[in-house]
Amino acid sequence: MNDGLTIRNCVFAFKCTAQWSELTPTDDEKISFCDVCQKEVHLCEDDEELVKSVRLNRCIAIYREDEIGRGGMLLGDVVLTNR
Repeated sequence: MNDGLTIRNCVFAFKCTAQWSELTPTDDEKISFCDVCQKEVHLCEDDEELVKSVRLNRCIAIYREDEIGRGGMLLGDVVLTNR
């Protein structure tokens, strides 16, 4: 997978190697805790959640498919680009 993956004017500044399914659940089903990064990870299921999390500088989890249609969760810190 491309380390410079761009998602709608966003780019992963850091991609975590953890899997969403292996994170520690919290009281909020859309927030889990990553023992690797020692951060809360916010699940973004739509553009609105993604924009909010990026603006709040949150670590995120987002589902995306690669070029051949295989899907998976990407976790990490995202920053806005100037594109």
